[in-house]
Amino acid sequence: MAQADWPWALLLILISPAVGSFLGVLVDRLVVGLPVVARPSSCAACGARLAWRDMVPVLSALALGFRCRGCGAPIPGHLIRIELVATLVALISAALVPCVVPMWLSCACLWCLTALFYSDLLHMRLPDRLTTALLVLGMALAVTDPGRGWAEGLISAAVGAGSFWLLRVAYQALRGREGLGLGDVRLMAGIGAAVGWAELPAVTLLAALLALAVAGVEALEKKSLPRGDTRVPFGSYLAAAAAVFVVL
Repeated sequence: MAQADWPWALLLILISPAVGSFLGVLVDRLVVGLPVVARPSSCAACGARLAWRDMVPVLSALALGFRCRGCGAPIPGHLIRIELVATLVALISAALVPCVVPMWLSCACLWCLTALFYSDLLHMRLPDRLTTALLVLGMALAVTDPGRGWAEGLISAAVGAGSFWLLRVAYQALRGREGLGLGDVRLMAGIGAAVGWAELPAVTLLAALLALAVAGVEALEKKSLPRGDTRVPFGSYLAAAAAVFVVL
């Protein structure tokens, strides 16, 4: 990294906890249709409005013992985890991506994938606003990559969405029920634009392996095999797998 780029890398790292806090808001509000900006932050348990001193990323939770100042209810753990992941993502981007513009775009893409990961994991939903944001960021990565360009980005997005749409239709025809949601199709459009069509088979394979590994661990813990109709947040595994390829 050039010496002139260090201030931008440092800025990226410094703002990352606040970005993580905002991602937590997106995860909790987009899936239920609540306003993201206009609605003040409040305790999910008692509804008390949070003061600024209660919203400092990570530090406020530590100072409060991970409980609401008013009612003492536990602060949702995923909010802290998202802030920590957002910070880790910024550190990884600053360390592995040498130039400023690709660094910021890669980090923004990883932040978006983080929000999508938790949205599907917690709510089994992939909000349209987040999948659209990922597509825009993925196209920006393609355009700024000398080896790709906007045409390749569009083709990759179409390949990603088209392949999963075909899988969705085929599964529904064979099993008589929905196996993949349209959110997964839109997610693959953004992933395709971000990583390129050539990486999509590897992303899908890694996501499937992650899903199988988690299912295996859960089966061992419960001492029973998963049921055929068990819902799996496959979008979370796709987001995690795509994150690996964004920074490679």
